[in-house]
Amino acid sequence: MARPLRVEYAGARYHVMARGNQHRDIFKAQDDADLFVRCLGEVCERNGTRVHAWCLMSNHYHLLLETPQANLVNTMKWFQGTFTQRYNTRHKLVGHLFQGRYKSKIVDDSDSSYFRRVSEYIHLNPAAAGLLAKGELADYAWSSYPLYLMPRAQRPPWLVVQNVLHSSGLPADSPQVRSAFNSYMEMKHTLLKRQRLKGQTQADWKEMEEGWVHGSQEFRKRLMASLAADKTAATRRLVDLEQKRDWTEAGAEKILGRCLSHFKLDDDSLQKMPKSAPVKQLIAGLLRRHFPVSVQWVSDRLVMGHFTTVSRAMHFYDAPPEKWEREKRRILKFMG
Repeated sequence: MARPLRVEYAGARYHVMARGNQHRDIFKAQDDADLFVRCLGEVCERNGTRVHAWCLMSNHYHLLLETPQANLVNTMKWFQGTFTQRYNTRHKLVGHLFQGRYKSKIVDDSDSSYFRRVSEYIHLNPAAAGLLAKGELADYAWSSYPLYLMPRAQRPPWLVVQNVLHSSGLPADSPQVRSAFNSYMEMKHTLLKRQRLKGQTQADWKEMEEGWVHGSQEFRKRLMASLAADKTAATRRLVDLEQKRDWTEAGAEKILGRCLSHFKLDDDSLQKMPKSAPVKQLIAGLLRRHFPVSVQWVSDRLVMGHFTTVSRAMHFYDAPPEKWEREKRRILKFMG
């Protein structure tokens, strides 16, 4: 499989994510979080990077970065390498700390609503994970959000808050604006808690960590046109692969949504169902038969565990038991 495409240009903004190797915990104590923030400050000073938001969860992190000098790859290579080296030294460990390469989604620079959604997703991550059932959003210390509510002099110089405030419809940084921003985010927090109690999630949150762009179709096409103009065959091939993957995953996601609606399933019920439940096998077989999506993608979306479960689902789909044959014919209509 091709390595993920890295789009770089001056002033580009990215939603950057990385998980612990084998989903293991990284941030176990305040010292681990402090080390991460120190490395973040150093890379900003070293590479001119700007940080708009960040959040640390136990086994992964989220960043909203801006690269005035078109140097994301260099920035992340130094940042993750330095943090890993210092972390391993502190914990007397060796080897990889993160699972594969970091993921970076480029954020639309022509529509501030995408920038706002990414910042909200990052700051609301602890609430979405159920870590703030009784507290306020500012109570979560491993995030840039509490810093947003502090006076400018108490914030690190590399944290830029104005763009997030402006994208939320708020003017320049001031005590009144910070109070209004807190009220706005607490409203979002309250809504999220209510949705969690009902077993619901915001529709667009499912897409926040998928794909490679946070943006409109126009922005996506503009990026593709710019990349396609690159003279190297390797870049053109990567563009073709990204376009194909983007289209196939979007199509598979659409059919998956129809199937889940048909069977009256949601993320919570998928978690509770057995990994090899017949309905999961039927949907998995449909997706794999008609879309060139990976086994891992199907397994993650349907919560099917090991990839061999998805592989076995193909046999179930091709020759389902009689009681499932009618359901197969019904969901096949979604392909039309």
